[in-house]
Amino acid sequence: MPERLNCVVGDVSGVEHPLGIIWHTAPGAGSATAIAAEPAKAPLVRLPDVLDPAGSFAEVWTTGRPVVAGEFDDVVYGHDGEYAFCAVQVPPADRYAPGVRDAYLSALLAMADLGYPHVFRIWNTASRINESNADGLEIYQDFCRGRAEAFDLSPIRLAGLPAGTVVGGHGDGIVLYLLARRTSPHLAIENPQQTPAYRYPQQYGPRSPALARAARDGGQLYLSGTAAILGHGTVHRADIAAQCRTTFDNLTALVSSQGADLSALRTVKVYVRHESDLETVQGLCRQTFAPDAQLVYLVIDLCRSDLLVEIEAVGNLQ
Repeated sequence: MPERLNCVVGDVSGVEHPLGIIWHTAPGAGSATAIAAEPAKAPLVRLPDVLDPAGSFAEVWTTGRPVVAGEFDDVVYGHDGEYAFCAVQVPPADRYAPGVRDAYLSALLAMADLGYPHVFRIWNTASRINESNADGLEIYQDFCRGRAEAFDLSPIRLAGLPAGTVVGGHGDGIVLYLLARRTSPHLAIENPQQTPAYRYPQQYGPRSPALARAARDGGQLYLSGTAAILGHGTVHRADIAAQCRTTFDNLTALVSSQGADLSALRTVKVYVRHESDLETVQGLCRQTFAPDAQLVYLVIDLCRSDLLVEIEAVGNLQ
């Protein structure tokens, strides 16, 4: 039995038995929806988060084993006996917390019913993430409230918080997708240079972000969306190069805690707030990560308005 999931980005034509597929497309090329295909095929998440249609790409998770796909209420899923992928969408709303809470609970209930209780990685995209909801609360903070309420009520007893990413989106509403495992819980990892997100002070919203800085699943390391935050505060607010360097330092701290270095990172996704900073970020990333690592870049809003870059990654430790 394969020990780990594989993530393939870019040319995915030869991937067998996809567990879940994320299509990153340009706005207008498809709405931000999660769609289940026939039972023998994988669920599809379509995210309009690429500026240029020519830059559209696919991201596929697979273990190489046969996959069963289907739907559970509004949740689409694929599972192979050891790993599961699922996705759900929250429609546009004046207040997101109730919809986010219900969507998370639906996803967690689906994982519980299918027998995959160990949720270790979750991604989220939220349209207008830095704008305010009908009550004047930032949409990201509104989202965090709904997510925290869902974990409070979860049908799954989580051994540790999952790794997480929350970024903006060019579509409508909120989309979340996750990975879970059947047989063993993950190890939740924190960065000593940063306050755990779940312990942030109330200045960042009524409920703290419910995520771990990283999750280790056997020989695989999943790094959450990581940025230029020390303690709980953003640093180098107007300096893209300095924010990149601090982000690299935070990634290094997480990887080194598991006895590895940045060369272990095989798939790296880089979120950049301003297109004008993209060339600088690409140059610094090429100098930092392994030459054969899969690097992809998205120009998108981030969870804090003063963050210019955020990086997540998957690494092999064995």
